[in-house]
Amino acid sequence: MRWPVLVLVLLALCACGGSEPPGRSTDEYAPNEGANATVNDMVLRNAFAIGAKPGQALRKGDDVPLYFVLVNDRRRPDELVSVSAKPMFSGATISGQKLLVRTNELVGGGAAPQVVLTGLAKELRSGSFIPVTFTFKAAGPLKTLVPVLPPTQWRATLSPAPQSSG
Repeated sequence: MRWPVLVLVLLALCACGGSEPPGRSTDEYAPNEGANATVNDMVLRNAFAIGAKPGQALRKGDDVPLYFVLVNDRRRPDELVSVSAKPMFSGATISGQKLLVRTNELVGGGAAPQVVLTGLAKELRSGSFIPVTFTFKAAGPLKTLVPVLPPTQWRATLSPAPQSSG
């Protein structure tokens, strides 16, 4: 009588502890050090700016590359029509002047920045944050704090902060 009970207990224990709870995983995933936000089913992931090397600062007038990934969960395509980081930067240039994001499509995440923030107003060090507003034609404005990360580790292969213009 003991063996059947022991087998049933072992089977029950294996069934209870054999898998991760829903929503949890032990799988490896890519690090995400950037900002994440959503507005009206337009998803911004891993937004970050490349700053100066550790121990240094970007200077007034510098331009700063901004990297991110966009995912459109909307029913129709949308466009990123403007980016603003005022008053910290005087302007911003979107790659291609606007960025079309088709439905269920991922845009960005490559070695080239999607936006360059222009005309830094004051000294800026890596480790700080930039308040940025991303404005989409249909989804509207999305405001978030974007971290400034140094051009080290895997970011060393990305476009570095441009040299000072003034």
